[in-house]
Amino acid sequence: MDWTEVVFWATMGATACLDLSLLATLIAPPLRAWPPPGRHSWQYRLVWALFLLSTIGLLIVGGLDAGSLGLQQWIGETGSLIVGTALFGLGTAIASYAMGFLGRRAALGLEDELVTSGPYTWSRNPGYVGDLILLLGFTILTDSRLAGILALTVGLWFALAPLAEEPWLEKSYGRAYLRYKAKRPRWLL
Repeated sequence: MDWTEVVFWATMGATACLDLSLLATLIAPPLRAWPPPGRHSWQYRLVWALFLLSTIGLLIVGGLDAGSLGLQQWIGETGSLIVGTALFGLGTAIASYAMGFLGRRAALGLEDELVTSGPYTWSRNPGYVGDLILLLGFTILTDSRLAGILALTVGLWFALAPLAEEPWLEKSYGRAYLRYKAKRPRWLL
C-alpha cells in the first residue's frame, strides 16, 4: 500500500465517522452530534476533529492522486483548470460569505441569533450550497478519482446536515424559524 492509499483510507475512515455521527443524530436525536450542544461538549470536539481530518486528507489525496480521474481527456488540462478553479472559487466565495454573514458561533454549530438576511434570503443553507460547489470544483481541478470519492462522502454530510439542524432550529427559534422556513427553500429551489 502506497502513501496515497494510506491517506485515502485514513481520510475515508474520518469522513465515514463524520457521516455516521450525522446519521446517529437523525436516527436517535438524544445522541445529537450536530449541531453540538455546546463548545466544550464531546460532540463539538468530535465533529470538528473529524471535519479537520477529512479536509486535510482530501487536500492531500487530491494532490497525490491528481490526474487519475481522466477528465483532462475530455475537457483538456486547460478546461479542467478553468472549470475546476471557477467552481472552487465560486463555492469558496459563497460558503465564506454565508459563514461570515452567519457569524462565528452559528457557523460552528452553536446557538446564536436566527439569521434570515443576506445570503439567507435566497436559501436556508447557502454555506452548504457553497461547500458542495467547492467540493465539485476541487474534484475537477485535481482530476482525482480518489478525491472525488472523498468529496462525495464529505458532500453527503453537507447534504444531510440541514435535516439534523432543522428540528434543532425549530426548537431553538420557534415560530420565527417556522415562518422563515415556509418562505425560503432548503437549497436554492
